[in-house]
Amino acid sequence: MIIHTSEKKPWIVLIHGFGVSENVWFDPVEEKVLFLSFKSLLKNEGEIIPFAERLKGACNIASWSQDKKSTIDEAAYELKNICDFISNKKVVFLAHSRGGLVARRAVQLFNLKPEAIICLSSPHYGSCFADIVIRYKTILTVFLPSIKEFLKPIEELSSISNFIKALNAQDALKKEEHIPHFDIFGNSTNYVKMGFLNIMGSIEKIFRKSTIDEWKNGYGDGFVATRSTVSPLTPPEHTYILPVNHLNILIDNKTWNIVNSILKKIFET
Repeated sequence: MIIHTSEKKPWIVLIHGFGVSENVWFDPVEEKVLFLSFKSLLKNEGEIIPFAERLKGACNIASWSQDKKSTIDEAAYELKNICDFISNKKVVFLAHSRGGLVARRAVQLFNLKPEAIICLSSPHYGSCFADIVIRYKTILTVFLPSIKEFLKPIEELSSISNFIKALNAQDALKKEEHIPHFDIFGNSTNYVKMGFLNIMGSIEKIFRKSTIDEWKNGYGDGFVATRSTVSPLTPPEHTYILPVNHLNILIDNKTWNIVNSILKKIFET
């Protein structure tokens, strides 16, 4: 989707995460990831104002829906095409979850030069949640056959994947070190109590020390551990932690205030 309001205004490219679509930025209650409905997961939230709605008028907006089975490199190429369309205009990448890895990879591969990369809950060092899915994929595909077609992109998100190693290799980091990086993330595993996520809320009590950080309140947001959410290029002063989970960070007022403050500083310089 392209929302072009003025040649004089800067651009924001919105980059969504794994298993969803650009709808997370425009109408999150209508989104779902695999078998989980955002409408159900966000039903206890107060006023829901999508990020795109907050950005309207202040800048031009570009986004697209990645193929849910695409690799990060494939999505990075699509981002490059978006930037080719925007041409040499001032642009900031705003990314959620895997989208942050797509943004970084696109810079590494195609020498893109955004004014900044702002990541919301991005697993820069992978996720142990993905590790578990890959470890038990044989069993999971029996009970969730549809997950089979997503195993390749999930494997990339594993904390020990070749992709994560390549993304954070020193030669790769040098290609993006000239760009300001910002990381905003949550440390809450509190979701609406339903189905699997109800189990997730209790899992720390069940497994205690064996619980992965992603599922520990205070250490993760349900999907990504806080220790994975700060890129190797993000300085402490560009790091923000909030009491939000992996989904409601997309509609949280404090998150928006931080993003808005960053954008103002970037676009006023």
